Amino acid sequence: MSAPFLYFGFGSNLEAARLQIHCPSARFLTTAQLADHRLAFSIESKNTWHGGVANIRPEPGSAVWGALWMIDEAHSEPLDRQEGLFRDPPAYRRIQVALETANGDLVTCRSYEVADIHPDGYLPSPAYLETMLRGARAIGLPDHYVAALEAIEHNGFKGGGPG
Repeated sequence: MSAPFLYFGFGSNLEAARLQIHCPSARFLTTAQLADHRLAFSIESKNTWHGGVANIRPEPGSAVWGALWMIDEAHSEPLDRQEGLFRDPPAYRRIQVALETANGDLVTCRSYEVADIHPDGYLPSPAYLETMLRGARAIGLPDHYVAALEAIEHNGFKGGGPG
């Protein structure tokens, strides 16, 4: 049996129900932050979310908060598929990130970043933002970060989300 892996989710995968569509083994461990990065919406989901979807971009002095998940190795490929690694061209690529957990522990784990960044970005749909917010609230991200997510402008699209 292969070992599980750690994964940092910061977009729609903040929400357990969303992540567990493809990774039913996903178990929430704790909140964590990725220092010197900011949240961006630098790729567009035309078929699922109908708007921008989350990415992490380097930015000194900023931090992206998210969820640290433990996922069985059997769900590694389904997670890669969800993140579009096998598309042509790929949507995201796997990366390793160094996080600080809410308890102050330092952890290195898997995450994903957009493979081909649109420099101007896209506005996310209300459905995408609400999924992020449900997850952020459920896992207990810091109030200031949740407030920053609530302040993100959306594109007004009615509908969207995984079907």
